Amino acid sequence: MKLYDGFISQINSLTENKGKCFAFSASKLNAASKNNVLLLKDTAYELGGSQKSCVSTLAVTSTYSFDNEILLIGEDLPEIKSDCAFAKLVLIEIDDIPEDEAFEKIKELELVRYQCCPEGFMTRASALNMREQIRVSKKAVKKKISFADYGNFLIEEYLKNPLVKSVKIILITGEFDYDSLYTLSEKIKETTSALNHILDNVLFDCSSCNLKPICDEVEGMKELHMKTAGM
Repeated sequence: MKLYDGFISQINSLTENKGKCFAFSASKLNAASKNNVLLLKDTAYELGGSQKSCVSTLAVTSTYSFDNEILLIGEDLPEIKSDCAFAKLVLIEIDDIPEDEAFEKIKELELVRYQCCPEGFMTRASALNMREQIRVSKKAVKKKISFADYGNFLIEEYLKNPLVKSVKIILITGEFDYDSLYTLSEKIKETTSALNHILDNVLFDCSSCNLKPICDEVEGMKELHMKTAGM
């Protein structure tokens, strides 16, 4: 699976030599209940709240390998005092898989952000807007829970999937080039949509397809399209 490699390379270029890396270790956080609700009165602040910049994306690869690490750029959870801008970028190394299984497998991995959350946090995610706002409880702040703790929890959840070989979680707060991250996230979303479009054999007239620009840009997408069409 190499369709997202160009985007991963750009994300790495934007974030390399910035922030601080934390090596993965066993998580000390418990999973919140499925119907977890964090009320405003119990919330210390919201990452990506108050209309601040907020970007979330997930990209997979069978080319790159990661060290099961968390990269933090910006302030850590105990240092944040109020709602702030936030980005959460999840890069996952997977076993190479047939193209006709790719969309389903990627969607399984994307479900983690909706289904898994540690105690003391509540996620409000929108795949359409590529936002993932996270409420952080006053109790979590009081316990000095860090982004390393939060990231370890997420990595453990992703590694439960037998397809996953390694994970890198990039968490960003405060000032950053969120516009560039948003553009990359939009292209990743469009690539996944185009992948589903191709595998469903919906349309093979490229000249009239609104996803033609992304197929032209992403190496291997047009080849997959032709292969699926039997051309």
